[in-house]
Amino acid sequence: MMDQDSIRKIQENISIPYDKALTLLENGEIQKVKKNENWLSEGDRADKLAFIIQGAMRSYLVNEKGEEINLLLQVNQDFIGDYESYISDKKAGFSIKALIETELFVITKEAINRLGQQDVFWIDFKARMSDYAFLEAKRRIEDLLLFTPEERYVNLVKKSQEVLQKITQKYISSYLGITPQSLSRIRKRIMK
Repeated sequence: MMDQDSIRKIQENISIPYDKALTLLENGEIQKVKKNENWLSEGDRADKLAFIIQGAMRSYLVNEKGEEINLLLQVNQDFIGDYESYISDKKAGFSIKALIETELFVITKEAINRLGQQDVFWIDFKARMSDYAFLEAKRRIEDLLLFTPEERYVNLVKKSQEVLQKITQKYISSYLGITPQSLSRIRKRIMK
C-alpha cells in the first residue's frame, strides 16, 4: 500500500481530485527499480507509463558506434515511458534505466483504457498524459536549441539538485550534449 505522501505527490503532479487519484492507484502498481536496472528495453513494447515517486531514470539509445546517448534525464515527479510506442504499439525506440534506486507508480495502457470505458474523466486524463509527453519533448528541443550547456546544467540543478548529486558526470554530460570534462569546467565556473 502507498503512503499518504506518495499519494499526495501523484495527486498534485497529475492534477486530479483525491478520489480519482485513489482510483488510479487501485488500477496501477508501485514498482521499485534497482540502480542500473532497465525498466524498459529498446525493442520491447511499451504498454505502460510511469510516474517517478522518488529517484532518477534516463532514457537512452545506443548509436551505431555502440555509444549510449541520453535523450532524457527524469527525476522525482516526472513521467516516463516511450510514449510513441505506447500509443502506436510499435517497439520501443530507446531504453529507460534507473540511475539510482527508483520508486515508480506504473499504470498499463489496458488499465487506462478500461477506466476510460467506465468514466469519461479518464478519457480527458489520457489526453493530458499525451500533453505531458508533448510538453516534455518540446522542452527538451528548446533546451538543446535555445540554451547553452551551462544554462541547461543550471536548469537541471534547479529541478533536482539532491538527485543530481547521486548521478555520475558521465550521464549528466551525455544528457547535456557535452563531454564530462566540459561539465567539470561548468561546475567549477558555477562554484566561483
